Amino acid sequence: MRIARKAGVALAGLVMVGGLATAASGSASAAADEICGYPAVDVFNDAGKWAGSAQWSANPGCGVTGDTLGAFDATADGYGVVAHLSAPDGSIAERVVSTSGHNSPYTAWKSGNLPEGHQYVMWACLTKGGVVSHCSKTKTVTS
Repeated sequence: MRIARKAGVALAGLVMVGGLATAASGSASAAADEICGYPAVDVFNDAGKWAGSAQWSANPGCGVTGDTLGAFDATADGYGVVAHLSAPDGSIAERVVSTSGHNSPYTAWKSGNLPEGHQYVMWACLTKGGVVSHCSKTKTVTS
């Protein structure tokens, strides 16, 4: 458990660096393509400030197991980050993970085996008081 926590903290640090680089690029609508080699999408708050991201790990590496969805909350702005992974038509929610109720910065993970080579859609939204807002663009990922 201690190793997994340290790996999560390390990946969260990489996520923060990636998000800060994206935020510093001047484009509030830009989304990170990858974090630590994994597909990622960024989400922004009311002020257009980078608030966190969703990450996908199809294969083990960089301290994360395979078929894992991560939600990273970067700022103590009162919002939690909810990451979603669904079938391309949105009919099946394969993974949902949330940082709600935790102090920032925080990364939540949800894993479980998925069939190899299938495509899914990933996105992140901010949530405050149970109300979902400020969603990212979607990104297609493969298991």
